[in-house]
Amino acid sequence: MSLCHPDVGNVSCGACCGLFNLKLQPKEFKTLLLERTFEFQTTVNFEVRHSFPIFRKERETKEAHIPKKDDMTYNCPFLGYVDPAKQRIGCMIHPIFTGDPKSQNFSFYGASICQAYDCKNKESILADLWESLFVEIAKDSVEYSFLSADHIFSYALEKYFQLLNISMDRMFQEFRLEMMDLFRMRLQTSAEKNFTSFEINYESFSDLSVLEDYFSKELGQSWKDWREGMTKKNPG
Repeated sequence: MSLCHPDVGNVSCGACCGLFNLKLQPKEFKTLLLERTFEFQTTVNFEVRHSFPIFRKERETKEAHIPKKDDMTYNCPFLGYVDPAKQRIGCMIHPIFTGDPKSQNFSFYGASICQAYDCKNKESILADLWESLFVEIAKDSVEYSFLSADHIFSYALEKYFQLLNISMDRMFQEFRLEMMDLFRMRLQTSAEKNFTSFEINYESFSDLSVLEDYFSKELGQSWKDWREGMTKKNPG
């Protein structure tokens, strides 16, 4: 389908709905998503229009105590599990479920924004390659969302390999295991991040020294250890 909902695996991404703006740990994200899903399934009737805004208001009230990383970022309570096994997350009022092309108008942003929005990783020409890597790494949809939304880190990594004269094909094939190790390190600090898809100045990643500083800041000693292993594998 897309980076959002891969055709393979039992994972999907819901980062664009503001999930990671909440100051929660990975297990707490899962608990919140399960609570939303259960309440939605037991209180919302697609034939009863007013049940949608009632659910939204009640969930917003219940979640008001959760601290945010950015008070200006909205956290949509319609994000929940959308499969019977409670593994894939997504918009519970998406038209594919409601049969109503405008059902997302019950959300804060509305149908036009929700359906037109694309994140930086999704619109990347390498989206399919990133998707296959993230599906292989992620244990669940929360981890997959962390990886898929981390477009700055992904772009910096692309730039790093390019400056080492390593093609993208080689990066995803010959250095696949090294890539997986790096993203697993990244997952260890993901709960601290508030991932967005807003534009950044990618020109700041113009040379290796800047990238070294970026990765050292993000990963600490783990980056230095990883880079040492890379140097041995790719000495040139």
